[in-house]
Amino acid sequence: MDCKLDEEGMLMLQGLTEAQKTQALTLYASREKKKWLAYVLWVVFAAYYIYLGRIVRNIILWILMCCFIGVIWWVVDLFRISGMVDKKNKEILIQCINEAKSISN
Repeated sequence: MDCKLDEEGMLMLQGLTEAQKTQALTLYASREKKKWLAYVLWVVFAAYYIYLGRIVRNIILWILMCCFIGVIWWVVDLFRISGMVDKKNKEILIQCINEAKSISN
């Protein structure tokens, strides 16, 4: 498992048994979003919202790219992608922990 959790993520795992932690981390490792891939999708296709599970938002961005507002939004997101990926990974970790709890019970 090659996943790196911050302090907050490690705290979220504290209430689990070892088997549940292993299960949660295995699930998380397979679902974790990578920042480098989000940046590649930002540059190449402007499809980073799709990667983060926000399809409608990405379609709106593509439509607005026809005018200058979409371009501004796209550039501003360059500085926001890291935080968006972190937020999505936190959501994924919570989901993996809940699944591990329900599977192990």
